[in-house]
Amino acid sequence: MLLDLAGVVYDGDTPIASAVAAVERLRKAGLPLRFVSNTTRSPRHKIIAQLAAMGVEVRDEELLTPARAALEWLRRHDRQPHLLVHPNLEAEFTGSEGGKSRAVVVGDAGEAFDYAGLNRAFRELVAGADFLALATNRTFKDADGQLSLDAGAFVAALEFACGRSPVVLGKPSPDFFLSALAGLNCPQTDAVMVGDDAESDV
Repeated sequence: MLLDLAGVVYDGDTPIASAVAAVERLRKAGLPLRFVSNTTRSPRHKIIAQLAAMGVEVRDEELLTPARAALEWLRRHDRQPHLLVHPNLEAEFTGSEGGKSRAVVVGDAGEAFDYAGLNRAFRELVAGADFLALATNRTFKDADGQLSLDAGAFVAALEFACGRSPVVLGKPSPDFFLSALAGLNCPQTDAVMVGDDAESDV
């Protein structure tokens, strides 16, 4: 079983009613779980700590994020990243600087989405760098309860400018879901995905 986090397990820093108990029931039933999130603002250790504070214990191998998928892609293709991501996420890519050529990695950079940062990424792309999008979500529910622009709008701007489509590493990429199922000994036809966003969770 694959579980989204925001909107399924928690809303901001608050567990969704009965979600913690539901996860515990799934574990007691012996169902293998993977937690799949498109968040690209928080590093893995913070997500795991946030869940633990809510009473949901998650092992490192049970959490799949676009940043982890990007690191695997960079290693597999021998690329070093040019990051356009949130400052909180940059540490996740420590040690990935040695690839033979470059790949632009775009996540939800928040306030770091300014002209200078976008233009640097654009110049890398037109110089031949690979184009990786951690996610292409259009919007997200922000801390103030209102919708805010997510990474998808900025990915689309770079796609328009450079004339190339990105490799999408997070949901709804089929490879992302298949990576989450790997090691679960669960056929695709038997897998269940629980999400809150019909655009990115399916």
